[in-house]
Amino acid sequence: MEPIELLAEWSATATAIAREAGEHALSGYRTGTAISKKGAIDLVTKYDLENERLIRDRLLRAFPTHRIVGEEGEATGEGDYVWYVDPIDGTTNFAHGQPFFCVSIGLYHRGEPCLGAIVAPALATTWSAYKGGGATRNGAPCRVSERASLEDALVATGFAYDRWEADDDNLAEHDRFVKVTRGVRRCGAAALDLAFTADGTYDLFWEQNLKAWDVAAGFALLTESGGKITDYEGAPTHPNAMQLVASNGLVHEDSLRMIREARDARGLTMRGARRD
Repeated sequence: MEPIELLAEWSATATAIAREAGEHALSGYRTGTAISKKGAIDLVTKYDLENERLIRDRLLRAFPTHRIVGEEGEATGEGDYVWYVDPIDGTTNFAHGQPFFCVSIGLYHRGEPCLGAIVAPALATTWSAYKGGGATRNGAPCRVSERASLEDALVATGFAYDRWEADDDNLAEHDRFVKVTRGVRRCGAAALDLAFTADGTYDLFWEQNLKAWDVAAGFALLTESGGKITDYEGAPTHPNAMQLVASNGLVHEDSLRMIREARDARGLTMRGARRD
């Protein structure tokens, strides 16, 4: 991995690109932009597509030897450095005029998070982090919370696009946490959920069936803000694993226990397959 001074420069570049894309998205916010469907409930707008083209163009100019993986296009490039791009995370929110959407850009090197930038233009908030440099929210250092009890915790989750027909729909876990926490939130953008966990707003976020572009930037933020990220079994995880528990570390073990109990009650394994 490159020295911290160079990562700081790369982080500044990625944050500037994310802000430019965020401003473009904001120009189409609540304007009645046309909506298309990628699936039954998976939406895309012209701003998703235009933002991905913008981000890819800027990244390619700045980092011509790096690989780029985005939600709305084919992966391009080769090499050990991989950019994961979500041009608008929370497209459904964006399309309906709800402000919880963001641009998310994360860089990985051989499976390790290097940096992340998340810009929520309708919330006027920018999070950024790079390895060894800590995490910031609107330029000020941020850390995970210090709440150690689930009964005092504000937690977040989400539901996958296949929830209409899938048995493994996260409802059992959701219902369990509703009963023991201060509150459960669902803002509809995993990148924002991770950012809010990194800055101490949330104490825990769990979800499954996510994609690397949803979470790569958030992994960098959590790592640099002192948080903990695992799979449902407590093992180390990565953006392509499609299953995560992200927390302040203090409520992590209790959260894993709650997830295990909820899934056991539904006859689900921790990896997602239903038991016979």
